Amino acid sequence: MQIRMAGVTHIGRRRKNNQDSLFFDEGHGIAVVADGIGGRKGGEIASTLVVEGVRDAFLASDVIRHEEITPFLASAVDTVNASVFGFGRNNPDYAGLGSTMECIFFSGDMVYIAHVGDSRTYLYDDGQLFLLTLDHNVENFVERGLVHRDSLQDPKIRGAALVKAVGLTPRCEMDICRIKRRPGQIYLSCSDGLTSMIDDREIATLLGVHGENLHKAAGVLLDAANHAGGRDNITVLLARVEGR
Repeated sequence: MQIRMAGVTHIGRRRKNNQDSLFFDEGHGIAVVADGIGGRKGGEIASTLVVEGVRDAFLASDVIRHEEITPFLASAVDTVNASVFGFGRNNPDYAGLGSTMECIFFSGDMVYIAHVGDSRTYLYDDGQLFLLTLDHNVENFVERGLVHRDSLQDPKIRGAALVKAVGLTPRCEMDICRIKRRPGQIYLSCSDGLTSMIDDREIATLLGVHGENLHKAAGVLLDAANHAGGRDNITVLLARVEGR
């Protein structure tokens, strides 16, 4: 089975700079999407540190056995988190900078997804779209009983505020899931500049129409988000499993 990838990132229609970062490598079966925390200085620095740190960790490793992938990802995220957190600590003008992270890695017959923040990864399979990640924000954590609103420093904090992000604290816990891959699957990792503009139904429809051409599909998704308002930076990464 082969992996085909395509990705695009765009400033959107409202922002002054692009705080998203993107990396993908078909040959190594690895892709990373990162979105610097909006409204905080240095978001583009944080997202770049995340993407480059994860990329370098993978490319520096000759062989990663299946049983080593989860601890490898955890170690890579720890190292990247320390880099982002340390940058903020050593540069007071950028204190509090952070980033989301979506890392997708194909190994053998499995797909590994490491997730921090409110960027997302979806699986499009047999005409259906499945959300594989949970947004790490106040609304979701309170709703699921993972955080009590009374414990928040500011009980009025808005629901979209992140509970987890790379670089916010000395330690960063990621979510990770594994899925058995099969031909025809399309994986979509994206920043919230896409999902805040178009809903899952429209994403599924566009993938159904354009999914055979990943480059076109990525561009169509980006254009749809911009057409809907483009209030944030937009990053789209598509990976399709091909073969028998």
